[in-house]
Amino acid sequence: MSLLSDIAVPVAKLVNAKRGNEKAMENPRRDTDFFNRNNFDKSFQTDEEFIDGFQVITVKTEKSLNRHVIFLHGGGYVLRAVRSHKNIVERMVKKYNLKVTFVDYPLAPEDTVDKAHDVLMKAYKSVAEKNREDDFYFFGDSAGGGLALAFLQVARDEKIVPFPKKTVLMSPWLDVSMTNEEIKDFEEKDPLLPVHSLIKAGKQFAGNMDVKSPLVSPIYGNMDNLGEIMLLFGTNEVLYPDCMKLSDMLDTAFGTTVELYVGENLCHDWILAPLKETDEALDAIGKFYLE
Repeated sequence: MSLLSDIAVPVAKLVNAKRGNEKAMENPRRDTDFFNRNNFDKSFQTDEEFIDGFQVITVKTEKSLNRHVIFLHGGGYVLRAVRSHKNIVERMVKKYNLKVTFVDYPLAPEDTVDKAHDVLMKAYKSVAEKNREDDFYFFGDSAGGGLALAFLQVARDEKIVPFPKKTVLMSPWLDVSMTNEEIKDFEEKDPLLPVHSLIKAGKQFAGNMDVKSPLVSPIYGNMDNLGEIMLLFGTNEVLYPDCMKLSDMLDTAFGTTVELYVGENLCHDWILAPLKETDEALDAIGKFYLE
């Protein structure tokens, strides 16, 4: 573990990052626009469309392979993507020669899970139609990871083709009810995630749907035939118990494989932070997509 990561958790506690996230989730900003196509330098090629008013932007270069990642950002289903998400997309494109499509899916409280899945499915079909030679993969961090896993279950049940071959789930939010009894053992360790705020956001995103419906909490869904999955999470996050549960479920599922990557003493979604461990994890993700 690097020195920077060794001090990251106590520093986060010192500046009360958890309280900051609580405030952000109470009054989510809508004025950020990191994925505006004008924010990408000229070395990138972009293709943009809007599905029901929601941005879908594909980023690539002349060197990009026919390996195409659908990118779903985290933010508790209420927060927009941050600059670090854009940095990861640019790294995937430039360092690993991937194509990446960022889907700015609907968020609560304005919209609910039904709308998010509808937009995501339309976006996926549109991008797949435009890029027929590509193999498709998914990436989702935090809430985006939960949405990605739920999408896989829907795509399998609806026999969507092409089916995503590989999926990376980074600290996925798998159960918005937050009812796993082991979560309380990690609340003190987690410097970032306020559980009560997550529960509120989960209810908002679920809308009229049961919070334990697999569409919003995919840990209650069937894990068979979901392709190759890479699951990353830290030991110092409240989502650790559900991530470990998912690991066991994927390991015994038919037609699904899981590659586990556990960040010892790392917190939720650490790849958004400037850490040595972030570089290591992103390189592992790049290798997973390119193998």
